[in-house]
Amino acid sequence: MFTRKTILRAAGASLVAIISITAQPLGAQTGSDEARLQKLEQAVSQLQKRNAELEQEVAGLKKRTAWTPALAPESKTKTEVTSDGKTFVERVVPELHGGEKWKLFPAITELELFGDLRLRYEYRGGRLPSNDPDHPNDWQERERERYRLRIGLRGTVLDDWFFGVRLETSASARSTNVTFGGDTSTTSPGGGGPFAKGDDGVFVGQAYGGYKGFPGFTFTGGRMPNPFVTTRMVWDDDINPEGLAEQWKHTFTIGGGAAEPVSYSKDGKNVAPPPPAEPLVKIDVFANFGQFVYDDSNPSNPIGTPPTTTQPIGGETQQTPLANAFMLGWQVGAKFDFPHIAYFQLAPTLYNYTGDGNTFNVHFSGDPGNYPGTDIPRNQTGINSLLVFDIPAEIGWKVGKIPMRIFGDFATNFEADDRATAAGHPDKDGDRYAYQIGLGIGQLKKKHDWQIDAWWQHQDQYALDPNLVDSDLFNATLNLEGVAVRGGYMLADAVVFNLTWAYAWRIDDSIGTGGIGDNISINPVDQYQIFQADLSFKF
Repeated sequence: MFTRKTILRAAGASLVAIISITAQPLGAQTGSDEARLQKLEQAVSQLQKRNAELEQEVAGLKKRTAWTPALAPESKTKTEVTSDGKTFVERVVPELHGGEKWKLFPAITELELFGDLRLRYEYRGGRLPSNDPDHPNDWQERERERYRLRIGLRGTVLDDWFFGVRLETSASARSTNVTFGGDTSTTSPGGGGPFAKGDDGVFVGQAYGGYKGFPGFTFTGGRMPNPFVTTRMVWDDDINPEGLAEQWKHTFTIGGGAAEPVSYSKDGKNVAPPPPAEPLVKIDVFANFGQFVYDDSNPSNPIGTPPTTTQPIGGETQQTPLANAFMLGWQVGAKFDFPHIAYFQLAPTLYNYTGDGNTFNVHFSGDPGNYPGTDIPRNQTGINSLLVFDIPAEIGWKVGKIPMRIFGDFATNFEADDRATAAGHPDKDGDRYAYQIGLGIGQLKKKHDWQIDAWWQHQDQYALDPNLVDSDLFNATLNLEGVAVRGGYMLADAVVFNLTWAYAWRIDDSIGTGGIGDNISINPVDQYQIFQADLSFKF
């Protein structure tokens, strides 16, 4: 560009010189022809000299462009100074921003980096019942400081495909926390000691891909975020199920209408029309389906006679399942939104299992201790006789500018009578219900926002899958009911401070509290409490 401008300037200078010579006043024509020829010869000589100078400049510019980096006209530059210890060299280089350094595959149309870091103090404790033969009313307690790190990428590619990957700390399905000082033992990876990193591993928490090419439909496969509308009563929010999911959503509107036609003022100028009238009600109808691999059977066809399993309570002998166990979910729901007034959402769901798998094929017991006459602990994780119907619901509105909501969940196991019988308690077939009801005030969106949620929760022994329920509030155990309170405040747009407290009691004192407790390992848990203080950074 600079070379072209230089040549144009030279041509312009030559043209001006010629015009200045030829455009003489008419009175000069009476002079000698020799004088005129002499002036022309001098002008030609000057032009030839200037032309030679310009050719030298152009040659020099060509040499420079051989090593100077090409910059876009709009690119910002900066001067970079380098030194070999003796001399200093200055050169102009592009000034790149962080985003401009990424090199993306051309098919990627959008890419997002996301994640969070959380620091936590936690106390939890569980009390044995008063009739415990060895330690009546004794508490098992645990205090710990923890952190959680999750970081991921999600994006879209050409032709309506998408993907997501997230790495996180901890290998547990129901927790991504790492305990400070929890790996000091010499048997820990790395040899232990203070500030060891034996349990500070990084694991794949999400790895999924999908397609959105059909209007309203989303198809996903892999280890994915939970596709269902749910609550922490049924699903721990750290769980990312593995398998396939299909989702559909469509919005219907009632009332409202198109904008008024463009009008004109007296001077003929058009006046912007008012915006279209908001609908009286907006209805989001959705359907979510999932086929999750619950337990992979390995091998699917063993050499020799297939193995068998004898149920410790009923005594029946059955072939150990060789087929994979799948969990299937079927959800159809709707959200009714009355703009600036209120909203209501209901999402009925049915969960069923295609089998027990070879890991979960021993029938659930939930009671403490070992099976009579054996040293085998009673089963706490079996998935036999589970057909769970779940209805999460929520109603929201505003009082002034303060958002408020009533939220809840109700679930029942249609096969609880068979599950109770298999556990040795046929008279407990009524222990089939779980429910939650609470009130929320405020909403966490930006700096200085606050939110408080309080709720009551009840979960019978044979109502839910013990491998999915939340691991914090009720210690991942069943046959408990109690109250929980959580309050949050946004210190900045991406920094949140939360406090959580819960207290629970055993529902049925004649049976245990089934499930694998998270660090409070006693069974039965007669009373339980937890307190957490979290500082979270989102990005």
